[in-house]
Amino acid sequence: LTNLDLIINGSIPTTGANISLIADVSVKNPNIASFKYRNTTTTLYYYGTEVGDARGPGGTAKARRTIQMNITVDVMTDRVLASPNLTADLTSGTLTMITYSRIGGRVNMLNIIKKHVTVMMNCTVTVNITSLAIQEQKCKHKVDL
Repeated sequence: LTNLDLIINGSIPTTGANISLIADVSVKNPNIASFKYRNTTTTLYYYGTEVGDARGPGGTAKARRTIQMNITVDVMTDRVLASPNLTADLTSGTLTMITYSRIGGRVNMLNIIKKHVTVMMNCTVTVNITSLAIQEQKCKHKVDL
């Protein structure tokens, strides 16, 4: 999270404050075939309310390679400020958010076998407001063929 220092001293950021999340969205392809994927989507939630959304570019992950992308999600501070949970989170010194990323594409094996694949990643991230460090992160992924 960038510019999170706006709330370090317990002060509530004003509407329009520029807070963003930089998400590392990596496409790891363990297969012997390439994986061509479309634009990625990453959504940020705070207590079930969508507070940010970003799109990443499509591309190709060659066989047994990993493609890394940094996607910047701009946080809609007015939605965070509207949450009744914000004061309790500021008091506790931690901020918990959920990210959801979706990457859809196609695996192509020698132009003979073509398979559609969708990968979904759901992560819960707890940030320590004082140290500006990730205190805890848990991720789950699902692959639909």
